[in-house]
Amino acid sequence: MNSEQCRVARAMMGWSIKQLSRKVRVAQRTISDFETEGRVRPETRIRIRSIFVTNGIEFIQDDAGVGLKRLFNLDEYICRFGEETSHPRFAEPETPGIEATG
Repeated sequence: MNSEQCRVARAMMGWSIKQLSRKVRVAQRTISDFETEGRVRPETRIRIRSIFVTNGIEFIQDDAGVGLKRLFNLDEYICRFGEETSHPRFAEPETPGIEATG
């Protein structure tokens, strides 16, 4: 995880520097320095990344470059995008009519 990914992941989660620093249990200055200058101890970088991963951020790095993906749990998805998009609507099956003879 680099400093830009940290900034973007924090924005995706809607967290302030203060909120992230509390979750990681480091000073706000540590987060700020990392995001602006890329300086942070390796063990702190691991803790920051771990907080994001456990909250649904996936870090992507391949031949095409680096990036992030946000994974939502079902409750969060429904809250964010509405219940109507979470359940596909299927047509009701037609039941054949039953004719009574007699």
